[in-house]
Amino acid sequence: MVVDAVPIDLVDRELAMALIVDALRLPDPLAVASANLDHLHHFERDSFWTDRPPAVSIGEPSRGLRWLTLLDGVPLVRKAEALSGRPWPKLSGSDLIWPILEYAAKHGTRVGFLGGTAETHEQLRKTLRMSLPTLQVAGTWAPARSEILDSRTSAGIAADIRSAEVEILIVGLGKPLQENWIARFGPDTGARVLLAFGAVVDFLAGRVSRAPRWMADHGFEWTWRLMLEPRRLSRRYLVHDPPELLRLMRREPTLQHEAAMAHPDRSVGRGAFVGPRRRATVAVVVVTYNSVSDLPGLIDDLRIAARDQSIRVVVVDNQSSDGTTDVVRSHTDVTLVESGGNLGYAGGINAAMPFVEPCEAVLILNPDLSLAPGAVTRLMTSLRGDDRIGAVVPLILDADGAVYNSIRREPSLSRAVGDALLGRRLRKRPSLLSEIDYCPADYLEAHDVDWATGAALLIRTTVAHEVGPWNEEFFLYSEETDYFRRIRESGHLVRFEPSAVVQHRQGGSGTSPALARLMAVNRIRYVKRHHGAAYAVLFRGAVALAEALRSYDRERRRTLAAVLNRRKWRDLPHATSHG
Repeated sequence: MVVDAVPIDLVDRELAMALIVDALRLPDPLAVASANLDHLHHFERDSFWTDRPPAVSIGEPSRGLRWLTLLDGVPLVRKAEALSGRPWPKLSGSDLIWPILEYAAKHGTRVGFLGGTAETHEQLRKTLRMSLPTLQVAGTWAPARSEILDSRTSAGIAADIRSAEVEILIVGLGKPLQENWIARFGPDTGARVLLAFGAVVDFLAGRVSRAPRWMADHGFEWTWRLMLEPRRLSRRYLVHDPPELLRLMRREPTLQHEAAMAHPDRSVGRGAFVGPRRRATVAVVVVTYNSVSDLPGLIDDLRIAARDQSIRVVVVDNQSSDGTTDVVRSHTDVTLVESGGNLGYAGGINAAMPFVEPCEAVLILNPDLSLAPGAVTRLMTSLRGDDRIGAVVPLILDADGAVYNSIRREPSLSRAVGDALLGRRLRKRPSLLSEIDYCPADYLEAHDVDWATGAALLIRTTVAHEVGPWNEEFFLYSEETDYFRRIRESGHLVRFEPSAVVQHRQGGSGTSPALARLMAVNRIRYVKRHHGAAYAVLFRGAVALAEALRSYDRERRRTLAAVLNRRKWRDLPHATSHG
């Protein structure tokens, strides 16, 4: 979850512990922080913080220090639950510190403490000797605030910690000092895990008692701490947090998928593609039109996937003028089919089909996609998991890494009216009133769907034969709606698989005014094809209503005119061929 550019990792206790334990053997250290209202207060406007590599999130591959930011504080927990549609645990440093120390004691992991007073550290050692006698405390450091703020002194402290061979360092300096110190000096300490856990040292030493569980679970831990330490915490809880809570209530965080869309490691080997007439597990079909800037990245992602699956790649070019075909020809193991015109998406797929076999499945991809590691393998695993499944669609992220609402329901009159009246507002509405599935929880679990946007879909080859060619009546838009319907009518399922992740930049899929008009008209054509003339007239009225309600926009007025005047349909984009 991202709140005002602050990333917060939605993980349960088990995954959090697994990430921390794994970091002890990984080359790059892991810093762990807790996000609450105080965290937002300090870091939401800190661009340096938002640029730090997270441990579980979308972005560039991590180099150096990584960050795992835990969900802490009941207001943020409730925001995450409302956004994702599922419960999440509140994970504070105080909740995790004992499991971490117990693991360290059992496995001989060396632990150090930074922050607090010398008196607190003395009591801490006594407490830990009694409760965890096998725990190796490599050292404790209690610098004054002035020493922490001095770069030379902090560098010396980091060097001392490295000399003590600390593996897990608990840093209790308070926000934002502890996070900023870790960001600057953490890698120099040599610690594999650095825990920005605030008052944990005081809790462990018994200097401050934790709130009763019922208070913590209901969001009243702050009142307990305020009663115990009013002078130290009154500014935080009474001055900083209330305005932050009001801002949080008005915010619309975004939900990003846990799987990282990492840029490929250039040191990793690439696989070769399977040539014509040789059996492949997956035949990939890509329809291009002026895709020279997108295609190389997709081919590179497919070569990484080809290390795990035997893959054939067929590119159908719809008469590009930007050198796309030159890119394809530079890959001698990619089959190029030049369509001789612009056949549209359906026509391009049909042109590729004679070149895909023999194969187990056909994977259709837009050229402006990036594939997460293992995406092709996970799609195939889902397809093989149930013979009833005819097609599998992945989770799609947009260019910013947020989940794109790609799941669709079968078009109907009530859904067309609901979308016309409500648009993207009131997303929590009955399924009968929206063709688009806006429910965040539906993007977290694998399940069967009516259809999904056609940027990426895997089709069982036997099902492709059974269903037949794509309908070229739809030059662009609604062709996938029609194809998915025919898959379902053949008795097969369409499975949404969120563990397979792709990112859609929509570089070659932007909607021009003419294509926007085609999209509206093709919705009507689809309904008329499958429901008859009378139903299509009513559906056409709902489409017209959607455009009329937004006719303050000039292009929407032109779309409305096209919807109402069938003679204008002949002027919409359509397939062209030059031999």
